[in-house]
Amino acid sequence: MTSKSNWPGHTPLPKGISAPARRALAHEGLETLEQVAELGEERVAGLHGMGPKTMAQLQDAMEDAGISFPS
Repeated sequence: MTSKSNWPGHTPLPKGISAPARRALAHEGLETLEQVAELGEERVAGLHGMGPKTMAQLQDAMEDAGISFPS
């Protein structure tokens, strides 16, 4: 599927996720939804600050952009 980003592969993280979650993603070097998807749902969910609300926000943004975690 195609993403809604102007640059394929560069879909930004959604606004509104918590500061601890943003810091955890940044610490892992994750700046785009594509990178989050590549890391995998289980690994992302295990990062500090990744509660149910943040995971839902990421999954909603990924769904909107046509991106998904690998099976």
